[in-house]
Amino acid sequence: MELTEGNIAYKAHAREPGVQEASSELNQHVPEAQTETPETALETRAFSAFSQNEKLFIVMMVSLASFFSLLSGQIYYPVMPTLAHKYDLTTELVNLTITIYMIVQGLAAIFMGTFADIGGRRPAYIVAFAIYIAANIGLALQNSFAALLVLRCVQSAGISGTVPFGYGVIADIAPTAERGKYIGPIAAGVNVAPALGPVIGGLLAKFFGWRSVFWFLAIISGGYLAFFVLFMPETARKVVGDGGLPPTQWWRRSVIQWWSTRQTRSGDDTHLEETSQHQSQRTGLRFPNPLKTFAVLLERDAFIIIVCFGLTMFSIIALLTSTANHFGGLYGFNELQIGLCFLPFGISACFGSILYGKVIDHNYKRTTQRLGLPIDRKKGDNLRGFPVEHARLQTIFPVMTIAMAALIPYGWVLQQRVNLAAPLVLQFIMGFCFVATLICLNTLMVDLFPDKPATAAAACNLVRCWLGAIGAAVIDQMMDAMGWGWSFVFLGLTLAAAMGLLWVEMEHGMGWREKRFLKAERKKASSEALVSTEGKFEHPEQKHDYREVRFNVEELRSS
Repeated sequence: MELTEGNIAYKAHAREPGVQEASSELNQHVPEAQTETPETALETRAFSAFSQNEKLFIVMMVSLASFFSLLSGQIYYPVMPTLAHKYDLTTELVNLTITIYMIVQGLAAIFMGTFADIGGRRPAYIVAFAIYIAANIGLALQNSFAALLVLRCVQSAGISGTVPFGYGVIADIAPTAERGKYIGPIAAGVNVAPALGPVIGGLLAKFFGWRSVFWFLAIISGGYLAFFVLFMPETARKVVGDGGLPPTQWWRRSVIQWWSTRQTRSGDDTHLEETSQHQSQRTGLRFPNPLKTFAVLLERDAFIIIVCFGLTMFSIIALLTSTANHFGGLYGFNELQIGLCFLPFGISACFGSILYGKVIDHNYKRTTQRLGLPIDRKKGDNLRGFPVEHARLQTIFPVMTIAMAALIPYGWVLQQRVNLAAPLVLQFIMGFCFVATLICLNTLMVDLFPDKPATAAAACNLVRCWLGAIGAAVIDQMMDAMGWGWSFVFLGLTLAAAMGLLWVEMEHGMGWREKRFLKAERKKASSEALVSTEGKFEHPEQKHDYREVRFNVEELRSS
């Protein structure tokens, strides 16, 4: 990418022999004469065949599934003191159950996210919840710390993929211009857990004992799985295209898809059936390749986003862990009262999830308008040459600055044992700002990897969980060694470092993305360049493409 004074430009220069021409004009495609095939027949349709009501139902279901991932961790916090007393454990050993839970969650998501991208969303969700339910039953029945530790790992592995799955589903059903408002509810499902999880856990532990926490998780997740199997449609575009192709395998079909197939039978059924069978042949269930997730981490733009995501989660987990471990001693609270202290953070996070998704969608539309570009709500926008990094990250710096300003004094407030209202107000502010940050980063990741969104989200989940695990493991030692005040000052400085990295991504991410596009084109073209014809090889004609896209950086910055 060429950087000029006030402008960023890129040129798709002459391709080498064997490299296919790819248009770099925004939202335009070079028309080529081609014969319609089952795969290309769907290109003229809208981006998604699902109706608005069906989309809302799908988003509700994946948001609930994402809720379980964080609920399993948050509902556990109020029972930590009880388990420490039952098994005669130190605080460090109890925190170890959180650390290992998050490490396993990150590792397992690598396999689960890739599995969802290559095999479809429905089977991935079903497998995940089956494992999760079995683990919860085991946790409710276990009687030793070793069993608790192992079954928490199984529980974590089962539910690990639901968040990456959710972002994959959004990429399936929503064009770029609308992703923010759909990702918002998923983030709400994730972030309402800090509000409801500790309260539910505290109530159950107080009135029914700690085992009831795991029975509760087993029962509600079992009910969800039954509803999911009956009504949740497959959305993976590799399996059902835009959603209008009926899956051929019975286990891929929900009642909704089965009924829709019966109601929409028409003269082109043979065509759709052929297309569906062709899609299914390419998307059979295979063992997932975890290297695909690590390949995402090797991309410079993805690496920056994922590291910033992880640093944000490091601060969140440290904040929540310190609340669970120290509010009882600071304010003399019981399990239920400790659970209630999580409400301000969770409520503001839920509110921020709904609001900020719309904010980043608005900023995306504003950017396209300033550049004089149309928004294609049917086919989805062609982001080749579009400054999506600017559109998504412009709004992140104010909320990260506010989060840092609230996080730095938080430790001093606790250290001085200030009135309870002070730390809870700071948690409320941080809840909104942290979730706004995560929504911006998640939406940009889906934009950068639209063909493998669950795999990209799994890479995010890996770093999120591992840095979160470090936060849970070291926060107590850090607070003892550095003091409560300086510990949270350090966390605030990590957010400042993250903002610096995001500035680099906003300035250079478009160039890195263009290089990735060109590399993918060369790889694809090289596999098709030599075609054997009666023992001879033909080279495609060399093509030249001098196309240029420019936009004024100063205008975007000033906006």
